[in-house]
Amino acid sequence: MTSDHPFLNLNLGLIKENYAVVKRTDKKLWEDRGFKQIHTYPIFGYLPNPLKIIMLGVPSMIEEFGIDELKNSKIIDVTTIGGTYGMGGPGFFELKLQGEYGIRLLTYCIWSAGEHILYDGKVLECHLNYSKKYKPIISSDDYSNTLAAFRDTLSGMTIRDIVLLKESIEIVLVDSNNEVHSIKSFISSEKFPEQGGTQVKRKSFDTGEMKDYWFVTYDETVLKV
Repeated sequence: MTSDHPFLNLNLGLIKENYAVVKRTDKKLWEDRGFKQIHTYPIFGYLPNPLKIIMLGVPSMIEEFGIDELKNSKIIDVTTIGGTYGMGGPGFFELKLQGEYGIRLLTYCIWSAGEHILYDGKVLECHLNYSKKYKPIISSDDYSNTLAAFRDTLSGMTIRDIVLLKESIEIVLVDSNNEVHSIKSFISSEKFPEQGGTQVKRKSFDTGEMKDYWFVTYDETVLKV
């Protein structure tokens, strides 16, 4: 029965489930990765076509996957619209990485994560009302083009180190010219913008630690809140 599935309602930070819609012929591959088929997943109002199935798994917390394992990974893609709540997205920040482990997604699982990410000291995103004040790297009124430019900037960079503390994280990157860059987040920062709805700044998270909101998952999977 669906309600008895072991990977429903995981309650890992904001994450309820980690799902993938895959080819039926790949079922064994996903079972070997620890995923289990679910026949009726509540997020969908429909079933996949007969050639596909829905698999649920458990994402790895960043320390569980291993920070040392992530070092020397190469960035091959990035987005600020990761995750889903069923009818839309929470706006997770997601790096697609390639390493000895294959391809994985490293995801910062907080609402509107781009507003709480600094790249080389500059915020990634903010509400349009505050764009003149913060001059974000990714513009809400030209998302596709500015995201593509940021993707080009990060593409091919490698992770030199990850410094994970209770209330902050720094991902140290090295580009092809051996220049050092950084992706940072904090529980709070004056460089984070005000929210469009409340016009006030908010914390990145209210409970737990920074490590509780970073997950490593398989490519082609989605994190649901």
